[in-house]
Amino acid sequence: MALDYWLSESGVNVAFHAGLDTESKVIQNRKDSLKNYHIDNLAYLNQIHSNIVLKGTSGGLIGNGDGIILDKKGIVGLIMTADCNPVLLYDKRNDVLAMLHVGRLGVESRIVFEGFKILSLEYGTRASDVFVYVGPSIRACCYEVRSDVFCGDSLSLGKIMRKDSIYLDLIKVLQAQFLELGFSDIVIDKNCTCCSREYFSYRRDKDCGRLGLFATII
Repeated sequence: MALDYWLSESGVNVAFHAGLDTESKVIQNRKDSLKNYHIDNLAYLNQIHSNIVLKGTSGGLIGNGDGIILDKKGIVGLIMTADCNPVLLYDKRNDVLAMLHVGRLGVESRIVFEGFKILSLEYGTRASDVFVYVGPSIRACCYEVRSDVFCGDSLSLGKIMRKDSIYLDLIKVLQAQFLELGFSDIVIDKNCTCCSREYFSYRRDKDCGRLGLFATII
């Protein structure tokens, strides 16, 4: 088996909870984004900015959480973002993957560690087995934050001062977490969602839709 993953096209909203599209329009957007896969096999979450990772054994809403584990062919996972990081961990040896919604709270709660722990305990995944993909997200150029974001140490590595403003480089913090876990096969999309009109950005446009990261084992 192998991995297939892709992003929804520019301006295509795949979330029921965000944007101004009707439910029927979002369903059609998901169908169009699924390529040759059937929408009944689409597994997705009610994303809550947590470190909860659930197994996707069938299509449909699988629960409240921010991570999906897929270990069989035929099921397509969906992670929705509009500035947060869509992250994929794929075990090349065991053909199992974790899809994660990783915003600031997800980084602080170490959802990447939770996803890898499940892969390790249930499938014997080793760090050297893992391919990592990080999709478009808000980057240090645009992610201005308040000082209280750094009340703990978990994000301090990403703190950037520019004159009287504070910015957060969440990718830098994520890269440090990947290094701590021992990952080395890493691809990070270069695009900032806030800079580029090609992507939805909650920071730029509050009433926006959501980008979709889709992935499946083939």
